[in-house]
Parts: sequence; C-alpha cells; structure tokens
Amino acid sequence: MNAIPTTGSKRKSKKRLQAGNDANTINIEIQPQRSAEEAVTEALRNAIHQGDLKPGLRLSQAELAEQLGVSRIPLRDALRRLEAEALVRMNGRRGTWVSSLSIEAIKEIYEIRIMLEERCAIYAVQNMNDEDMAEILELIDKMVEAEADPENRGFSTRRAFYSRIYECANRPMMHDQILLLRDNVSRYHRVKNHDPAHDDHLQFRDAIMRRDAEGAATVLKRHLEGARDDLLMYMESQYEQEE
Repeated sequence: MNAIPTTGSKRKSKKRLQAGNDANTINIEIQPQRSAEEAVTEALRNAIHQGDLKPGLRLSQAELAEQLGVSRIPLRDALRRLEAEALVRMNGRRGTWVSSLSIEAIKEIYEIRIMLEERCAIYAVQNMNDEDMAEILELIDKMVEAEADPENRGFSTRRAFYSRIYECANRPMMHDQILLLRDNVSRYHRVKNHDPAHDDHLQFRDAIMRRDAEGAATVLKRHLEGARDDLLMYMESQYEQEE
C-alpha cells in the first residue's frame, strides 16, 4: 500500500480502511499538502463524525497503521489529537476505542450547546451583512435539498450551514467550541438516522431574512431541545433492549 502523501505531494490518494474487526469497509480520502499526522487525524475524524467508525469500536493501531500506509508514530499522534477532542479513548496497553457518550453526557452537551448557540445566533444575525445573508440562504437551500436524500441526510451541508452562520457572530472561540460539541453528538444522530426538522430550518431561515435575532434564537433553541429529546428517547430505548 502506498504511503499517505505528505507536504509537497500534489496528488490525492483514496484508501479503503477496514476498522479493526468491524465488517464495514469505508472510503477515506487523504488530502494532499498535509503531514502524515494531519492527514490521518482528518481521515479518522471524518470517519467518526460520519458514523463509519461507530461509538465503542476498538481500534487496532497496528492494523490502522498498515492499512493507511503510515508508521505508528503519526498514527499515535493523530489518536492523541482525537482523544483531546473526546472522539477516542486511549487506555495504555489495553487499547484504543472510539469514545462513547452516556445519556448524562449527551444531556450536558446539549445544555452547553443551547446556551452557546442561542447566544451565537443572536450575534450572528445582528452582525451579518448582505453578502453573508446571500451565502447563508444559498446554504439553506442546499441543506434542505440534501436532507431529502435518504442516502445523504444532509449532515455535511447542515454542518456547513451552521458553521457559516456562527462565523458571522465574530466569536471564533465560541464558533469552534460549538462545532466541537456538535460533531461529538451528531455522530449519534447518524447512527440513529436522525430525521431532520425541516419546519424548524425554514422558520430559522425566515427569521434570518427578517434579521430577527431574537426570533432566530428562539427557533434554534426549540430545534435543539427537540433534537436532544428525540436522541435521548432513542438511546434510552436502546439501553432497555440491551437489558
């Protein structure tokens, strides 16, 4: 297997990564102009966010290094980065796992998300100019179209939409923390095959078009509370089945 292209390489390389003992094989696209550590970090992060590497899955470092065509050192450094993002859990000689979230952790993540995103939405609507508005409205249309595709569900376009909105808030640390929390819990919505709330997104769009900051924040809060309750209900039912 060819090594991952690093800085200075002009080509892209697609590799088929089989996650440990998991039967599913996933596509991982290694981006050019990256160090091996950066390329592996992004590839594994995307696989976790997309639900290809599911919560609780044990990751074999030896297998990952061989399949990605890198040495153990950049792989280990990449896993440490993902551990800092709470996406993997490393336990010395016992191994490495894709991290799992408890019901209490999900409740806390949503509690923080609601506080941050409600405030960030207000700042964003107050600060956005006409160019920002045009880009965001275009992203909304793409998101609604993507959500109608049962094979897509619009996760990537939805993330791009919210990221663009929160950029308008001019609060970079708040923006980054929101995306970190969203990504950590969104992988559970992917496993659940979450049905997006089209009405909420359309109402959010209407509030943005009116430049109604408080109205947009109210719609967003209701949307997040609904997503939280829906996910918690699903997870509680899964735990009951396991018992």
